[in-house]
Amino acid sequence: MKNEKLLQEWISFAEMDFLTAKHLYEHMYPKPLEIICYHCQQAVEKLLKGAL
Repeated sequence: MKNEKLLQEWISFAEMDFLTAKHLYEHMYPKPLEIICYHCQQAVEKLLKGAL
């Protein structure tokens, strides 16, 4: 049960990073690619932490 809660927390954190990257990509011009890539990398890292 504890593991499932931790996984959900990591997924939630990853989703926030992903949504931030998506928002930046869709609404900013010029696109801040370094920041978008950073948030994408963070989202993947948090998903991997949740899986481990």
